Amino acid sequence: MNLIPQRRRWLLAVALSCVLGTSCADLKAVHEWSQTSLQAAQYNELITTYSSTPQRLLRYDPGQSELYNTQLDLRKRQAEALKQMLSVVSDYMAALATLSADSTIDYSKNVDTLTKSIGTLNAGISQTTLNATGSLVKTMLGAVAEAYQAKQVANIVGQANDPLQTILKGELRDIVDNDFRRDLKIEQTFIDIYYDNLRKSSEDIAAKDGVNEWKEFRMEQNAKQLKTVDAYLKILDKIAEGHQKLFDNRDKLDSKALITELFSLTMKIRDQIKVLEAS
Repeated sequence: MNLIPQRRRWLLAVALSCVLGTSCADLKAVHEWSQTSLQAAQYNELITTYSSTPQRLLRYDPGQSELYNTQLDLRKRQAEALKQMLSVVSDYMAALATLSADSTIDYSKNVDTLTKSIGTLNAGISQTTLNATGSLVKTMLGAVAEAYQAKQVANIVGQANDPLQTILKGELRDIVDNDFRRDLKIEQTFIDIYYDNLRKSSEDIAAKDGVNEWKEFRMEQNAKQLKTVDAYLKILDKIAEGHQKLFDNRDKLDSKALITELFSLTMKIRDQIKVLEAS
């Protein structure tokens, strides 16, 4: 087979597609932003900490075992639902990163099975959020059929923006901002009371010093987890902001203004990822 004419035909096709505006857009900024957002969306440790909070509180308040066991069951179901939703967000960011690198995607996930799985967890996730999650999955399924790189990215961004914004700005954010933070504040109060009582009940100086060290250690852990909540909220906000900018500029994905904004958001997300990794 003579590869030279074949390569010439391919180069001609690429040149024509560039002239026609269907490809050759500089999507490096889109790729970097989506790759970084993927990395951030895959962070699950915060959700794991949240789901196990009642178990930690039981240590300080053993008389309320029935209450905390009930909360623990709900937290576990909430955590599983949130992880499944974030898995869809991660899949979407991976698809966007792949498309913006001029590659094809091979994505398959049963929409009905996924939304039913989250819904049957009875974790208090609304039908609006479940619909948004299913819609995002359908968008990824449809992206496989598109023809050109820039068109693929523009189409998937156009279809995904509404459901993605619903997920990032809705219950997911509320649960992190309100429920996660509330649990950590409650734990902070329990740590303070628990170790103060231990110190007061001991006459031994060495024992008092040991209690103080343990209190400091637990308080530092708690403070780091609260910083993690703040960092994660910033990440959700920056991902939502970045995708909105993609949506608003989907017909000019290689514009200098968009590239500048996406690289700036990418650096801000990376800064918050460092906070997550340090906690």
